[in-house]
Amino acid sequence: MKSIILKENLKEGLSVVERIAVKSISLPILNNILITTAKNILELSATDLEMGIRYRILAKNDGEGGVVVPAKFLSNFIGLLSDSQITLEGSEKTLVVNSKNHHTEIKALNPDDFPIIPTTQNEKNAIEVSAQDFCQAIGQVVGVTSQSQTRPEITGVYISFGKNAVKIVATDSFRLAEATLLLGKENGSEHTFILPQKTARELVAILGDKPGKMKIYISSNQVTFRYEGENSPSQLHIEIVSRVIDGEYPNYQEVIPKQTETKATLDKNALINQIRAASIFANKMQELRFSLDPKIKKAEIVSENTDLGSHSSSLEIEGEGEKATASFNWRFFLEGVSQVREDRVEIGMNGEEGAAVIKAAGSKEGYLYVLMPIKA
Repeated sequence: MKSIILKENLKEGLSVVERIAVKSISLPILNNILITTAKNILELSATDLEMGIRYRILAKNDGEGGVVVPAKFLSNFIGLLSDSQITLEGSEKTLVVNSKNHHTEIKALNPDDFPIIPTTQNEKNAIEVSAQDFCQAIGQVVGVTSQSQTRPEITGVYISFGKNAVKIVATDSFRLAEATLLLGKENGSEHTFILPQKTARELVAILGDKPGKMKIYISSNQVTFRYEGENSPSQLHIEIVSRVIDGEYPNYQEVIPKQTETKATLDKNALINQIRAASIFANKMQELRFSLDPKIKKAEIVSENTDLGSHSSSLEIEGEGEKATASFNWRFFLEGVSQVREDRVEIGMNGEEGAAVIKAAGSKEGYLYVLMPIKA
């Protein structure tokens, strides 16, 4: 294989696929990426056996072929080159990198030994979504996934496609986050699957800032996310393939309170600052006391540490219902408030032991966060 490519296009592609390549003592080829050429396309591939990526860009190729080389090593080296155009020539044992001022030979592995990355691309079952909106919704909930080894189903992000919307959910049993994204057109069939946390995070990192649409292809044991850059000079094409987690996701809707006894809206940024201030005095349980009092239009945050001292703060609210007070883990509380995209947040409470609900105030933003209190 021989390929002439713009350095910036190659550098960007390598920075993406090296994220998937992993250090493996038992299977060292996973530390590498596969570079292949066909027609006028250069493809970079990496896999950790549970997730794989194909990154395709425009190149001037002479012949077809492939070569396997260390991922981070090649990415770091290409980043140091100053020339705008690079020539790659590969064989089973060597990758030669040439530019105006450099000639480099890198030892390579046999491409036949590189694991096959499967794919699912049945156009009849493809679901089209906005890449940015979908990834943003995943980003709102992925931090809530559990680390449990006994309940693998809640270690991932639950994705449920209905006819007109997709619900994206995560929980760790102490809190739950749900993002709802309306589909631009009616979906022909309904699908649900559990996406591993690592894949969810990489999807956000790789495609979260990409404009335009992406297609999702779902099968019984894997899912493929395919993105093609609109009007991209490099004819960018990215495929992320992942296994799905086997198991039945809990009926999370039972956890979401149908109504709340006390409800208030308040300034999101002011609340975030006060939670952070209170966290400095939080105890070993990471606890803070949070109160809503609609009658005097105030919220109060209190934290106390036997070694450091105590802290309290208040801010104005608009609300209804009786005064409500509960203790929350400040980190969990902060994360739920921070993921609201609007300037004002609505908080609903159900006494000292009931679940609290956090969402955007007076908005159709489809984000909901349910937080269980710390019980005395």
